[in-house]
Amino acid sequence: MINPLIQTLPAAPTTDSGPAALAGVLAATIPPPVDMGRVFTSWTLDPWVLVPLVAAGAAYLAGVRTLRRRGIEWRRGRTVLWFVGLSIIALSTSSMIGVYDNALFSMSAVQHMMLQMIAPAPLGLAAPITLALRALSGRPRRILLAVVHSRYVRVVGHPFVAYLLFVVSPFVLIYSPLFELSITNAAVHDLTHLHFVLVGALLYWPLLGVDPLPNPMPWVLRLLLVIGLGPAHIVLGIPIMLRDSLIAPNYFTQVAAAWSTDPLADQKVGGGLLWIFGDVVVLFLLAGMFVQWNRSEKREQRRVDRHLDRRYGAATATSPWWLTDDPRAPRRMPHFVEAANSRPVTSVPAQSDDAAHGAGPAGPASHAAPDTPEPSDAESASTTRTTASTPTASKEHQS
Repeated sequence: MINPLIQTLPAAPTTDSGPAALAGVLAATIPPPVDMGRVFTSWTLDPWVLVPLVAAGAAYLAGVRTLRRRGIEWRRGRTVLWFVGLSIIALSTSSMIGVYDNALFSMSAVQHMMLQMIAPAPLGLAAPITLALRALSGRPRRILLAVVHSRYVRVVGHPFVAYLLFVVSPFVLIYSPLFELSITNAAVHDLTHLHFVLVGALLYWPLLGVDPLPNPMPWVLRLLLVIGLGPAHIVLGIPIMLRDSLIAPNYFTQVAAAWSTDPLADQKVGGGLLWIFGDVVVLFLLAGMFVQWNRSEKREQRRVDRHLDRRYGAATATSPWWLTDDPRAPRRMPHFVEAANSRPVTSVPAQSDDAAHGAGPAGPASHAAPDTPEPSDAESASTTRTTASTPTASKEHQS
C-alpha cells in the first residue's frame, strides 16, 4: 500500500543493508507529520481493502433481494448493521488512521481496536450466515452447512479457543518482530488487518448468538467471557505505558528523526488507548449482551407458547377458584381447610394482663389453649367410661 502523502527521508549514513533497506521503505511509505489540517484530509485508497468491502456489501444486498423475491422478510436493521461494520473497517484502513498507522504507534493501536473489537460486533449482529443459508439453495447451501458444522470450525469457533486467539493475538503482534514486519511490508500489513477482523468475528459469533452455532453456550458463560476481556486489555496496555524502550526501535527512531517528535511519548499514548479503549468497548458489549439475553428469553417464551398451542389448541386456561368471581367456579376447598373450619370454636376465658403477655406459669398455657383441638363425641364417651370404671378396678385389686 502506497500512501498518497509521501515524505522523502534522507538516506541513513550507513553501509549496512538492513538500515538502508529500512530507510528506503520509510521514504516510500511514511506520510508528512500529522497536524490538524491533515486529520480530516488524509485518505488512502487501497484496492486490496476496498474491493473485498464492496464485494461483501454487494453479496449481502444480493441475498436480501433473493429473500424478498421469495416473499421472505429480512430486517432492515440487520442490513444497516452490516454496512456499519463495513464502514468501520473502511474508516480504520482508509482514513487518517490508515494513513498514519505505520508511522505512529498510537494510530496502530486505535486501528487494531477498531478492527478487532468494534467492527465485528455489527457484522455479527447482521447475521450474514443466516442470510446466506436462507438465500442459497442446492449445492452452495450444502457446502456452507458442511463448512459451518465441520470439525475445523467447531474447534476454531469454540468460545474458549476463540477467546484465546482474541486475547493472545495483540500480544504476539506487538511483542514480536512481526510488528515491525507488518508496518514495513504492505502484504503483511493487510493480512494483519484481515486476521484481526476474523479473530474478532470468531469470538463475537458465539457471544452474540445470532447465527447458528456449532458450539452453543449459556448466556452466563458468554457474560463471563466478555468480562474477561477487560483484564486482558489492562495487561496489554499498562505495560506499554510503563515501558521505557521502544517497540520496533529501528523503525520508529528514524520516523522520529524525520518528524522531530518523541516516539516514546506516542507509544505511551498508544498503551493508554489500548487499555481505555478495550475497557470502554467491554462495557458496551456487556450492555449489548444483556439486550440479546432479554430478546433470547422472549423468543424462547414465544416458542413455548406456540408449542403449547399446537398441543392443546386454543383452549383457555381455567383460573383458580380463589382468583375468579364466576359463581359457576367450584368452591370446594382443600380437605385440610375444611377440617380446620369444621372444628367448634371455644371461648377463651378472660386473662389478666400478666397472663395475656405470657408472664407467670399460666402464660404459655393460656396462649396455647385456643390452638388445642377439642375432643370429639366418641373420645368424650370413651373418657367417661374409663373414669367410671377406675374405682371398681381399684377395689378388686385390694381384695
